[in-house]
Amino acid sequence: MNKPHFTIKNNFQKGGILYQDLLTPEILSDICLKVTNRPDYTYDFDNTGYNIGRLVVLEYQNKKHYVSISETDIRSRNSSFQSLPSALSRYILDKNPNKEISFYFYPSITGNYETPYFIFMYRLMKTAKIRFLNETKYLSHPVVHFTTAADIIASKEQLRTKNRGNRSTYITRGPNNELQIYGKTYGANKYETTILCLALSEIADSKVQLFQIGDGGLTELPQTAKDAIESLGVVKIYTSNKKIEKIDFEENDSLRSIEYVYNLLEKLGGKKCAFCGCEIPQIIHGAHIWPVTDIKKDKTLSKDKKLAFALDGENGLWLCQNHHKLLDVNILRISENGKVKYSSEINGLNAIFLKYITKQTQLQGTILSSRFIYYLRKRNNILKESLYCEIT
Repeated sequence: MNKPHFTIKNNFQKGGILYQDLLTPEILSDICLKVTNRPDYTYDFDNTGYNIGRLVVLEYQNKKHYVSISETDIRSRNSSFQSLPSALSRYILDKNPNKEISFYFYPSITGNYETPYFIFMYRLMKTAKIRFLNETKYLSHPVVHFTTAADIIASKEQLRTKNRGNRSTYITRGPNNELQIYGKTYGANKYETTILCLALSEIADSKVQLFQIGDGGLTELPQTAKDAIESLGVVKIYTSNKKIEKIDFEENDSLRSIEYVYNLLEKLGGKKCAFCGCEIPQIIHGAHIWPVTDIKKDKTLSKDKKLAFALDGENGLWLCQNHHKLLDVNILRISENGKVKYSSEINGLNAIFLKYITKQTQLQGTILSSRFIYYLRKRNNILKESLYCEIT
């Protein structure tokens, strides 16, 4: 019977050390035993090109095993997972039907690899059908995969609550109950976006939309990642860039752009109506403070400046459908101190209803930035405060 056989690209992308120096015979034997139940193996270190995904490929009995090796020294968050999505993408695109992908903690791994963020990523990995070969030796508790998209959204929001700087990727629901991922495509963030899409592809119960948020000239995920995501047939990918946003701005008075929604998520967090506290994302809108129609009419501004104002996350609030409409038609007005008031023309049962549904009558101080006040003054320029009543 043929022995299990390893094929390993030997070169690191950045040069220097070789994988044959990192992967000792003892380590390869351990991987082989955990994958095939045999410790003996043959191997080839391939010196052409370089290794993508910290990947070793083990073939045995007509089955192909992809094994991604962890970093040896954990120093930062997202960069510790930059190799795994590359390995997973290549695994998915391999047309061999008899295959498996695994993750292996390097035996002498150092650093803190069991933070809440790392556990979240491990759970995504397991949801994406990645087998952990030696988790019990290195983790305090077994990795539990996510079972629903709601689980992922809740866990992501919990991470954000603990670490306000963790704002790279957002998951929410759209108006038609579709899952929406707002993911950055540059730096280490693109790796989180990739594995999140691949995990959701396994458990999503509705359509999934990925809105790519570009920066620094990078507007899309790496092609291999996009191909892998799209090959699963669950996630539809959309791209945000200034050219597209500009066309949308010039052609429409009601701007619901990818970048604007992302900027609101960056500023305000998850969708929650500022006036009533409703958190049903399907009926929460991004509402402009200085309306797009008024921005477009301002002849003192250049086209680029107008677009910048329309996309600015400071120029908006999350509002439910009711409160968005009430603000749009100026039945509700926001004072510069953040007080929410209603038009004195509203009376009787309508006033009672308005007071009943408007539970939050004072905006939080964190919302009232100097830029927000600037947009608010632009809006209120034609709205006399004396014509509005306090909600009591």
